[in-house]
Amino acid sequence: MLGRFWARLRRSRSAAQQHCTACPLTACERGCRAAVLRMECAGDEAHRLRNLGLYEGSCVTIVDRQDGYLLDVRGSRLALGSQLAHAITVLPLRS
Repeated sequence: MLGRFWARLRRSRSAAQQHCTACPLTACERGCRAAVLRMECAGDEAHRLRNLGLYEGSCVTIVDRQDGYLLDVRGSRLALGSQLAHAITVLPLRS
């Protein structure tokens, strides 16, 4: 009985750590809200994304992730390819 308790406690800690650590945007699931921490893409791509409202500190919601990533950024939809989404580091937020 005590062994099951410790196993459950370890699982809940790992789940909490999973939600509180920085990860690439590609690691987030559909419906996840996240704050952008850094964009490690080419300068012209980063500049274009900043002009569209995606910058360090902005909050995004993943709407869909079938062939690429469809994001909700400040009320607008933004589509990104998988390679570009992988270059963006985010911090998942609790809903």
